[in-house]
Amino acid sequence: MDSNKHTFQEIARLILLNRYGKAEKSQIIELQKWLKESEENWNFYNKVLSRSYLEEGLEEYMQYDADDAWKQLKTKMHPRKKQFFVRSLPYAAIVAVIVGLTVWFQDRNSKQDAELQNVVTNVILPGSPKAQLVLSDGRQIELEAKGKGLCRRVEGENFENNGQLLDYRQRKFVENTVQVHTLRIPRGGEYQIILSDSTRVWVNADSELQYPDRFTGEQRKVVLKGEAYFEVAKDSLRPFYVEVGDMNVKVLGTSFNISAYPNSKRQTTLVDGCVTINWNQQQVTLHPGQQATETTRELQVRQVNVSNYVGWINRRFVFKDKRLGEILEDLERWYDVEVFVADDKIRDLHLTANFQKYEKIDKVLEIIEYAACVKFEIKDRMIIVRLD
Repeated sequence: MDSNKHTFQEIARLILLNRYGKAEKSQIIELQKWLKESEENWNFYNKVLSRSYLEEGLEEYMQYDADDAWKQLKTKMHPRKKQFFVRSLPYAAIVAVIVGLTVWFQDRNSKQDAELQNVVTNVILPGSPKAQLVLSDGRQIELEAKGKGLCRRVEGENFENNGQLLDYRQRKFVENTVQVHTLRIPRGGEYQIILSDSTRVWVNADSELQYPDRFTGEQRKVVLKGEAYFEVAKDSLRPFYVEVGDMNVKVLGTSFNISAYPNSKRQTTLVDGCVTINWNQQQVTLHPGQQATETTRELQVRQVNVSNYVGWINRRFVFKDKRLGEILEDLERWYDVEVFVADDKIRDLHLTANFQKYEKIDKVLEIIEYAACVKFEIKDRMIIVRLD
């Protein structure tokens, strides 16, 4: 291997593949030739395999497991894919260590690393808390906080807002009639809302939630387009309904995620409690760790890794053996970009990864490149992905 023809990340990847017994015979021979070229190459080889670098890389990868919210979710997840995750740890180490070594590469030889620095020509930032509130009279209020300032409060309306959370609890209702409000989240945005009954909802990018400013009568009902995670306040006398097109989800006090983006199969994933779904003259009941997915004619229930579907509410992207096609759709909505997939085979690749949701997109793509063996190219806000 000629280090003048290969980036140091490519060399590091080969070293780590060899370390974990994943390198092919031709790759091993190539590595041996490269090591014979110079003593400096041997020093770099030892640097990559040093215990400190491996531990630091895995610490970054596994950081989310130490989070209290993640621990709570893990206790409710079905462990059927635990073995896959364990087998994937060597790859996780490879990805994390390579990313962590980037600074060292640059210090060692800035000229040889110039190609890595020039990969991303445009800075694409992650999404942020922002939304538009549409009142019953048609008024539209932008809820994004500017700098350290708070969003303005509309005189006479019964909510509070701080630029990240819209709160309807314990407000004075100035109207005798119930007002219907709509919370619209653009691409590249997310927002939280607490309804008048203390139900908390995380609304994801490119989504819309319609709800009353206060609940009256014998039921509580909201309408969802896109994706949201619900923690429904318990009220045995008034069940909570989420209407998703012609599908209804009924709960009493439950934590669950609903994904219902256009041109995608609607999915309900249950974390805690119990939900009943009615659709197409069919009724199914979910238990923790189960997911109901819309098919052509019926709802299909299966056990899933809950973290794949709810990690986003805790500022993480958590993907465990998840299809790359689904991951790319998540990135499109969160970073407000368009992704062009050059080969449909790419969509069916599976990836295990765990990284911060608020990372710049170049680091996220770098992780995916080395984990899934694909190559990304950025042109303005278009991302092209090809097989490596």
